[in-house]
Amino acid sequence: MRKFLTYTSSFLKDGFGVLALGSFLLALLSGVFLVVPYNVDSPYESVRNMILVNGYAVFFRNLHYWSGQLFLIFTVLHTWDYLYRTEKIPEKRGVWFRLVVSLAVTVLVMLTGFLLKGDADSLQARRIMDSLIKTFPAGGNFLSGFLLGKEGSFQLIYVHHIATATIFLLIVIFEHARTVWVNTRSFVRLTILLVVISLVFRAPLHDNLNPVVKGPWYLIGLQEILHLMKNPAWSLVIILILFVVLYFIPYLKGSRQINSRRFLLLSFYLYGIFTLTGYFFRGKNWQWIWPWETGYRTAVYFPFQADIPAFRIDSALLTSLENSARKESCMACHAEMSGFSPSHDPGATGCFICHRGDPFSLNKNRAHRNIILIPGNITDATLSCGTADCHPKIPSRVEMSLMNTASGMVSVNRFVFGESDSPSVHSDIRDIRHSAADTHLRNLCAACHLSNEKTQAGPINQLSRGGGCNACHLNYSPEALADLQQRQSGQAADTTLPRVHPSLSVNITSDHCFGCHSRSGRISTSYTGWHETLLKPEDIPQTGNYQMMDDQRVYRYIQEDVHHTAGMECIDCHTSYEIMGDGNLYLHKEEQVKIRCRDCHFTEPPGAIPLDQVDGETRKIIELRNMNEPGRKYMLGMESGEIILNATLKNGQWMLEGKKSGTWHPLNPPAKICVEGSSHSNLHCSACHTGWTPRCLGCHNSYDPSGPGYDHLRNSETRGTWAEWVGLHLAGPPTLGVKEEKGNNEKTIIPATPGMILTIDRSSYTGKNETVLFRRLFAPMEAHTTSPEGRSCRSCHLDPVALGYGEGNLEYRVEGNTGRWIFTSKYAPHQNDGLPEDAWTAFPGNAIPPFSTREWFRPFSREEQQSVLLVGACLECHDEDSDVMNESLISFRKVLDERSRSCILPAGSF
Repeated sequence: MRKFLTYTSSFLKDGFGVLALGSFLLALLSGVFLVVPYNVDSPYESVRNMILVNGYAVFFRNLHYWSGQLFLIFTVLHTWDYLYRTEKIPEKRGVWFRLVVSLAVTVLVMLTGFLLKGDADSLQARRIMDSLIKTFPAGGNFLSGFLLGKEGSFQLIYVHHIATATIFLLIVIFEHARTVWVNTRSFVRLTILLVVISLVFRAPLHDNLNPVVKGPWYLIGLQEILHLMKNPAWSLVIILILFVVLYFIPYLKGSRQINSRRFLLLSFYLYGIFTLTGYFFRGKNWQWIWPWETGYRTAVYFPFQADIPAFRIDSALLTSLENSARKESCMACHAEMSGFSPSHDPGATGCFICHRGDPFSLNKNRAHRNIILIPGNITDATLSCGTADCHPKIPSRVEMSLMNTASGMVSVNRFVFGESDSPSVHSDIRDIRHSAADTHLRNLCAACHLSNEKTQAGPINQLSRGGGCNACHLNYSPEALADLQQRQSGQAADTTLPRVHPSLSVNITSDHCFGCHSRSGRISTSYTGWHETLLKPEDIPQTGNYQMMDDQRVYRYIQEDVHHTAGMECIDCHTSYEIMGDGNLYLHKEEQVKIRCRDCHFTEPPGAIPLDQVDGETRKIIELRNMNEPGRKYMLGMESGEIILNATLKNGQWMLEGKKSGTWHPLNPPAKICVEGSSHSNLHCSACHTGWTPRCLGCHNSYDPSGPGYDHLRNSETRGTWAEWVGLHLAGPPTLGVKEEKGNNEKTIIPATPGMILTIDRSSYTGKNETVLFRRLFAPMEAHTTSPEGRSCRSCHLDPVALGYGEGNLEYRVEGNTGRWIFTSKYAPHQNDGLPEDAWTAFPGNAIPPFSTREWFRPFSREEQQSVLLVGACLECHDEDSDVMNESLISFRKVLDERSRSCILPAGSF
């Protein structure tokens, strides 16, 4: 340490005391020039305005800051050098005592300067110091009030900074050095050094949005210590011990003095380690982060920025900023931009809150450095949409939601490939590796999750995948789209600024959902009535009921959902807590979806609450949608208890208001036949009211190790790819299955569709001689093809597809006094299990597991098939609208007991 001090002092050609005094004088002189532009009543705003419009004030603020930092550094080095070079302190004990106290006052004058910025860093440092000082056993509250003043006021801090502490230091300096001036050559040399630094490096100011807040660099070590301590008051004891040791060192002799110096030196090194730890390895909420972790650049806040001030006072910009709630340099160029929704207008929010960059620099390159060109992607949502002033709780919810994790997609895919024993293991698409199953996802499926980044400007369309918040909330007006296309086509000059901004709003259309939800279950296309075919674009029949989507897939019109016919959008049913998640992890989508048919189609009046009982997020949406008229109450879901904000009692009738259209829809109760009797009590609404489902047959998957592929997770081309082929795309009424959860004796009949009747050539991936993997798995299906008319009795009880046998002819033959069911399949038996190509279960018999993509879902058992077909036998003679069949809905057992002798029932074995 002594060698370091000697070398450093020699290199600087001045003693540390001279350099400390020179830095102190420059801090005093530069501070005088800040008196006028600085406003102690609104410190942050005045400092921000200095940086934006007053280049002269910026320079003197930089000079004031950097001279203060060097004053502190040289004071510490001078103190240590003084102790090492002097065996006996020449000062009297009183003078030496005041010198030791002056070190604490030096930190005080530095700290008060830091606090006077009034930014997020300063406010947190003030809270920490206030709490710490108040831990003093006696007079803590008084001392806190004396040093910091009233909360929210900076007056007393300002007085201490420019007067109390400064005057005390001047007195002690003069008492110690017998001068308050340094030689001219040393002063000029130091001034040149500080002027250069001040021209290049801007004094820090927190943007008040970054979630990482830290104290001044010289107290970050203390912040780290406080974080590690259970009782922060002990830090004051440690500080007191250090000052006591420092005071007594000159009066100790021999080994005691040497050991005391070593103790202080060790303490200095330890504090340096704590400082480095807190500065470089602590992020938001003081969480530990390694430099090589993703997001380290934004997780650790570095306040020192290189930015040469422009020596001018920009009155025009100052006038422009007066009309903006957020004073930012962005307004110097982009003040005329239009197209914003009211909630995201820069006049209210500014630009930096979304796009980041440097809001204090008028230099284009500096202002645009680290800019987020397309905000809202999950990777940076906490720095844009999810800041404390905007939507702080939503990004974490979205990250945990199924639309981001794709948990079910991952776990079912691994289950199908035999890489998992269960289809219900929580997974995250972002964590998949390179097994056969995971590579299959990467090649074919992994684009459909919200973390897939939007990297190109443009509207959300049929080809869009992911994009975080943009996936739902981004909208381009015709003007915004024309402006974008003009710049993308090269028609606009390079210097032409964007004129019309796309809007961000709750104006979410069903088109936003299409990109991802037109695949796999094909909910988006089915909802509008369109079914995918295997036709090529050039083979489209000119009949008017075919259309081609943007990805060249050809669709045939079948029948649209009744809710689509009524003009309802997806968001008219689905709530924000379903779509963006509610903070819980779910395995499959049916767990995250809370809306139920009976929430709107009920027999008992639902609950409802007034606006003042609505949660904050829902209330905000209500206000944005102008659904907050006085006296309005908001309906609660029957099962979930969640608010259905667009459903209310209107003129004595429960109604649903279209969130986008504003159209009012009556909430009609279910038909009498749906609720009377017990025969169909375990039948879900969708079992009868699903008009049709898409069904795929003959799927085969194989891996081409040399073919060109694409990794949709990394968004990069690959060598080798999985490919799949399908035999048929069919559309028709759904198969029915049984939902039967463990620990729950209830059974519910719901629709099913072939999730995957497929073969996988594993040897094509592994290169080993393996058998082809075969799966016959059906999936529970909410097809979103609701029909107002329910299925007929015959379409369930006499339909082989509904029963799980597949398409074919189901015939009831009467032989003597007994009947027998005979089924002839349309499709040949599959070579892998002997069942017809489209079947789910054997006729008659039980299916062999695994038979579903869910552990709780299965086909009808043999006994259940017999029960269904027993009613089917009745329908062979009795019309489904006959009295006897209507009576069977009330009590089928009673009808059986009272049947005539002419009724021929099927034999138990069919």
